[in-house]
Amino acid sequence: MSQSDLTNFFAASLNVGAILAGFCATFLSFRIQREAGYYRSPDGSGKDTFSNLSHFTASLFLLLLATLCTAVCGIVLPLLALVGSGPWISPRLIVGGVIGGLLLLAAYFVTELRHYDVFKVLENDPAEWKREWPLVAVGVIGAAFCFWYFGLR
Repeated sequence: MSQSDLTNFFAASLNVGAILAGFCATFLSFRIQREAGYYRSPDGSGKDTFSNLSHFTASLFLLLLATLCTAVCGIVLPLLALVGSGPWISPRLIVGGVIGGLLLLAAYFVTELRHYDVFKVLENDPAEWKREWPLVAVGVIGAAFCFWYFGLR
């Protein structure tokens, strides 16, 4: 790739990364707001009361990883590459990180669907993380594989 091609690639990947990171941040904001609502709720007098119903779910973990991955590989690394401060940053590294973040985001959605029993054919398990761990594992392993295959290989 010529220097002009690399510059165009990093500029385009910055757009892709910004869109994905914004999408992740929007869903993360929704999740934090919802969990905060479970943590405290107003009583009749308008004061917050501690209800302790919030919990750290598998899907929230995947969403945090997806947000971090897309922000770093889709925004920070392309910006560093555009200003020339990261000669070690390759297009493969950015593509691997962005696709890995996209897979984590997809795993987040599937895990949420599983959490809310959208898949009726699957058995209901009261231990939330127990039944969701295979989905978390597939998402994390898939993202790590893409990061390795496209970025570090």
